[in-house]
Amino acid sequence: MSDSKLEYVAGAREKPCANAPVDIIFVHGLTGDLKGTWTHSNGEFWPSWLAADFPAANVYSAGYDSSVFSSFMKGGGASLADRATILLDRLASRPSRGRPILFITHSLGGLIVKQMLRKSLDASSERHKAIGRSTVGVIFIATPHQGAEFAKAVNRIIGLATTKTIRELERGGDQLVDLGIWFSNWAGKSELNVECYYEVEKTKTVLVVDQTTANPNVLGCDPVAIQADHISITKLVDRDAQLYQSISTVITDLLATTAASDDSGGGGDAVIESEYNAFTSQAPSDRRTLAEKLTATGRQAEIVWAEKQKERFSMTLQRNIAQPSAVRQYTRLMSNIETRYRRYVGPLIADGTDGATIDHALQESVLDPCLKAHDADGGEGTSGLVDSAFYYLAGNCHVSWDNG
Repeated sequence: MSDSKLEYVAGAREKPCANAPVDIIFVHGLTGDLKGTWTHSNGEFWPSWLAADFPAANVYSAGYDSSVFSSFMKGGGASLADRATILLDRLASRPSRGRPILFITHSLGGLIVKQMLRKSLDASSERHKAIGRSTVGVIFIATPHQGAEFAKAVNRIIGLATTKTIRELERGGDQLVDLGIWFSNWAGKSELNVECYYEVEKTKTVLVVDQTTANPNVLGCDPVAIQADHISITKLVDRDAQLYQSISTVITDLLATTAASDDSGGGGDAVIESEYNAFTSQAPSDRRTLAEKLTATGRQAEIVWAEKQKERFSMTLQRNIAQPSAVRQYTRLMSNIETRYRRYVGPLIADGTDGATIDHALQESVLDPCLKAHDADGGEGTSGLVDSAFYYLAGNCHVSWDNG
């Protein structure tokens, strides 16, 4: 690979969604590439699993000529800062560069991302600044934050001579220390979501990144052990792999937190009353009945169930109309459903995605998180309650199964 690249990973969609809630960007490390680093010997490329399991998100894999690190560590070639600058400009050139970003990094890819974020926030260009400002999380996989004999380990693995550059990358080297202090402070102030993982098996008799080395020293981030070596740690056999399960949970929680923050708003009872009145009235944009809308999208089999669910929630609202706390809870529930539906399901419908994928996104990205949020809000929720609230909103034309 002669230049940096940013490849879209197709999942539910063949092209990126302009309204996606987040861009998930993979950045490989030393001797890696944008496909091989993340591909198991069985051919499984796990970024594509995330693209399928989180269909509303855009997933990308960033690539660069990792052989430059051999030259760099020998004392010449592109430096860590050079690679960071190239990646920054590549990301700033993509569409919708202000969209929230979650980075998933391996080894030195994590250091590149840290340096890139620093350069972004120090940049005079607004398009470059936008990358750092829009970053909501970084996941480090076997990234050598502290040095911890990292350069010596690399020397033993790929046969590099000991140079000044290598010595600077060892424990206590000024370059890593300065970058680490900056990132730790910035991540804490910005409330960045940071996760990290480290290997427990040796690579060619060398434990490349241990628990201490993998720790970015960010409050709330505790290094997690993975039963793998420095190379195999990013090559996952299936979705049951510990790393995939853990990262999937991180992404789910991150998306739920982002949506909850968007939905919380402010303004007290006046806002709640206004939203309640809006949700309990039919939206003027679409006057079709619930049955007509379901029929238009080939969901005739759901009509009887959907109308019963809609009526069920209507009766729930009527029973609790005199209880302000209940009205607030149900209004927040409806607001959460509408917001998440528009964010995670609406783009799929607009792209003509198949019904099975849409149903999966509805359950995983709307109904389940809304039930969790309703419970956290003090409500006594069930999946049936959330279903009924959804069909109530559909009946009042606040969510739509089609582009009508």
